Amino acid sequence: MLRGGSMTAELGVGLALRAVNERVQQSVARRPRGLPAIQPRLVAVSKTKPTEMVIEAYGHGQRTFGENYLLSSCPEIKWHFIGHLQKQNVNKLMAVPNLSMLETIDSVKLADKVNSSWQKKGSPERLKVMVQINTSGEDSK
Repeated sequence: MLRGGSMTAELGVGLALRAVNERVQQSVARRPRGLPAIQPRLVAVSKTKPTEMVIEAYGHGQRTFGENYLLSSCPEIKWHFIGHLQKQNVNKLMAVPNLSMLETIDSVKLADKVNSSWQKKGSPERLKVMVQINTSGEDSK
């Protein structure tokens, strides 16, 4: 979950999370004073880790995970969908409980489909979305 699992294997999930959070806070302390004082959010990407490790991280206070499977034993978990989203999977994704953010939308058609599906869901919450922008003008990007 953290740095390919090497830190986790050495320290255990709780200590590894604490170490990463301490490094984040040290970086926050060095942030130039002119920047907004927005607290960063650690998104633990658990893609190749066993469910037990995700539950352990949850038990140590981690609430935001980059993944697309569900853990009913972690009711306060906040899911970030990471990676490419295909249009045919939008409705399935919008049905995921505690979906917090979609990282990333890379086309207007996909944005329209996500918006339509989210509205049909009738959630009072707004879905947070990151938009991927091709700034180079290259067709392959």
